[in-house]
Amino acid sequence: MADILSPELAALIDKRALVGLSYFDINGDALQQRMLAGTVVRVTAKDGITLRQSNDDEFTLPSSMAPWFLAPAGNYKTGDGEAISDPDYLVTWNVHRCQDKDKPEGEHQWWEWVANTTPPSVG
Repeated sequence: MADILSPELAALIDKRALVGLSYFDINGDALQQRMLAGTVVRVTAKDGITLRQSNDDEFTLPSSMAPWFLAPAGNYKTGDGEAISDPDYLVTWNVHRCQDKDKPEGEHQWWEWVANTTPPSVG
């Protein structure tokens, strides 16, 4: 069965996004923040929105458009210091660990992705 895309999701192909990720532990305490940038190379409703970063690594986000906001023109930096000029979108997700971290080595951790639907502030 074909993966039917909404026009909004399909329109993301070739768009550049600056993505902010905030990770939280099972108690809701902040673990880390990460900022990355990439160009959307694939979108499927089932598998998500895949961005290719400048180092050719790919990163896939959930397929929700809720946290995608048009980016104000300007110069931005990723967590690695990479300069990004005039991205198309700013995207933020809160990622919550929903399983105890004391799992045996090699056992999968579970994370819940929560769209941040408040437009990000810049500056």
